[in-house]
Formats: sequence, structure tokens, C-alpha cells
Amino acid sequence: MLEKFDAIVVGGGISGLITTQILSQAGYHVLLAEKEASLGGTNGSFQNARGDTFDFGYHTIDYNRSPFTTRYFARMLKDKFHLLPLHRGIALQGHILPYNAPISEWPKDIADKIRASEFHDTLNEPPTRDAIERVYGSYLARVAFDEILPSYPSLAWQRRKGKPESDLMDSVYPWFFPQTSPKTVDGPEWVKFHQKVRNQGEHLVMYPDEGGFGAFIAGIYDHIDHSKVKVVKGFGSIDVVLDQKDQRVSSIVIDGNSYSATRYFWCAPLVIMGRLLGMEFPVAHPQMLCLGSFAFESELPFQFHEVLVGEKGVPINRISFPGAIAGKKNDLLQIEFAYPVGDMEITADMWKADCLRYVRERGLIPADSEPVDYKYFGAVKGFISNYDPRQMVADFQARLLPTTNLTYPYIGLEADNINRIVPSVFKKVYQAIADETAS
Repeated sequence: MLEKFDAIVVGGGISGLITTQILSQAGYHVLLAEKEASLGGTNGSFQNARGDTFDFGYHTIDYNRSPFTTRYFARMLKDKFHLLPLHRGIALQGHILPYNAPISEWPKDIADKIRASEFHDTLNEPPTRDAIERVYGSYLARVAFDEILPSYPSLAWQRRKGKPESDLMDSVYPWFFPQTSPKTVDGPEWVKFHQKVRNQGEHLVMYPDEGGFGAFIAGIYDHIDHSKVKVVKGFGSIDVVLDQKDQRVSSIVIDGNSYSATRYFWCAPLVIMGRLLGMEFPVAHPQMLCLGSFAFESELPFQFHEVLVGEKGVPINRISFPGAIAGKKNDLLQIEFAYPVGDMEITADMWKADCLRYVRERGLIPADSEPVDYKYFGAVKGFISNYDPRQMVADFQARLLPTTNLTYPYIGLEADNINRIVPSVFKKVYQAIADETAS
């Protein structure tokens, strides 16, 4: 039996939920299909046995990076959120220091190896070794490329596969460099935004008052008109019946049940649709994401909200303090690490011991402090490739046909940001509604 809808949304992450919300509020009869047992992707929250809240995926939203997204976030949370200046640190060569600090405030054993007393960064080109050395000197250039970059295993993997070093520096430059005189830059939106933050010296972010970041996901779900929506999730198989010649979908089959619609909205991974359309994406390698979430009995003395770690051989990329971000007791710690699947093997207990040893040695927690709760999460999330993700997206878009009845609310393969996702989804979905009305 074939069940018919006005629209079918495949993928129940943030873009799929927003798409469903828009369509349902516009009066569309919608099927939302998500293969996992829960909606929101890996961008929800969870609680430990004590009732402490930790996040998966996103942690905060940058305030007014996209004014539209800021207003949307506030409306989904019914204004139950708070603003905070994000205090970020960096971990480098055995030290933890404030992000974007002038070189005069850096540890003496590092600053003594650097001749300059201040920096004027005019770099508006790929951050090659030579370009970085011209601005920051040979010592910091060597540290950036030979210590910080390989501390990110996924970046090291791409470098081994032949990707140019300068293409991998988004996670290193300018994050691990001293403060410079204000400058303007060209380039992608995220490059301009983070340089603006460095120039201003303050980074305002938004965070829900209760429920962690998952409260935002729940808010979107609550704004869906559920009288118009059928949700199918946790299924075993989905088949998309598609004609490659005109890129039109006639139906989808989920666990043997058939569904059809006039318009389909693809919010699932782009590489899946690429294969269905006969578009071969360059070889990609899966990436494992590990999260270690610790709760302590006593307040932690450290005052940063997060610390970016750039120390070679340390299985940590980022350390965050969820209690401080939530504006509550600073007794929570979350550690994040990503690596190419197959490059190493991390077990929950081994990683717990390594993480605790590191944060104690760096003074992030008292030397004798033991966690009262520890949760380990490890799952394949995303992929890495030695190809440029923006070029891969451009190649995909260039091969889409005007005859298709598929809409892609957000097309992206690089690291996503909600301030890009939300406006894109609204624009693409309302354009699809307008196009249907016009026809």
C-alpha cells in the first residue's frame, strides 16, 4: 500500500527538523524519516546518573553571527537562554594560556624564543610555512606545523595523503597564535567572523537556561505542527526510488512500506544521495569522535569555558566546562577527541586515565580530585578526505538538474555551523514552496 504526503523529509537532524517545522506550519502533510531512534542527530544532550547535563555536537551559538539565527534560537527557546562572553584558552607546550593573548602575556619559556614584542598580521593568503614565518617568526611557524597540526590526527592523516599543509590550518591558524594588531580579511564567512572576534577581543555566545543544547532541538520539535506530520524513525532500511535521468523521486520504501510525495527534501548525508544519482564523491575516510564527560563533587578552580589543545601526542582536541557554560556550578568537565578510524584504538577506561592525568598536570582540576561520574561516548561522525570539501559541494551542485523534485535545504561537507544551516534551510524550503505555488 502506498501512503501519500505533500512532502517527505529524509533525515531528522537539525536541518530536517527545521524543514519539517516550516512545511507543517505552512499546512503541508509531511513524512519525516530518520534512521536513528531519536531526532536531532548528534546535537542533543544527555544526563548522567546525578542529573548533570552534557552535550553532544554543538555547544553554543555565536550571538548575532547571523541575526536571523539568533532570533530563531531565542524564539525556539521562548527567550529562556543566556548570553555569556566565551572565555577560551589554548594548551601549548605544557602551558595553558588565554586565547588571543599578546605575546607579553605568554609563558616566559616560549616568549623568550620569539624576538618580536608584537605582531602585525597582514596575511591574506594561504597560511603556508613561509607565510606564517614572515609574520610570527621561525619558532612559532615550526610549532604550528610540527607540533600543533599533528596533534589533530585527522589533520595529520590528510597531510600524509598529500593534502597541502596550508589547506589544513583552519584548526591551527590563528587559534594558537598571539594577539595581533586589528586587520580585515577576505575569505569564507567563518574566517571573517573569527577574525572579527579576535579584533574585538570578546566572543558572545548563547546557551539555553535549562536542558543543555538539546533544549534548542526540543524547541524546534515542539514548534512542529504534529497534526500535519508523521514521523518514522529507527528503521532498518530505506530505498529511494529515483530516476537518474531527471533526478526525480517517485517514492521511498521504509522497511517495506511505500510512501510518495510531490516534493522531497534531502537532509540526510550528501554522499548517500551522490551515490544514488551516480555522482561519485572522492574517496573519504570515516572519523571517530570520542567524548569523555566527567562530574566532580567540588567546584573546579579553572575559569575558562573551553580550552583548545595543541600538544602533539596528547589524545585531546578540546576541553570544555559545561557547568560554567550553563551558568551553574563549575563541577563538570568534557573532553573531546577525533581521529581517523583504524589509526588508533581508544577504550573508555584507558582514555579516562589519560585525560585525568593530563588535566591534573595542567592544573585544570585539583591533583587529588576524583570524578564521581564518568560517561564515555564514541561513534563514527563525519569523514575526512584529501579533497577540498567546498569543491566537492560545488561539483555536486553543478550536476543537479532543474527537472528534479528534490530540495537540499543545506548542502555542506565541511564543518557545519548553525549560523549557516538555519538561514540556508529557511531560504531553500520557502523557495521550494514558492516554486510549487508558481507552477
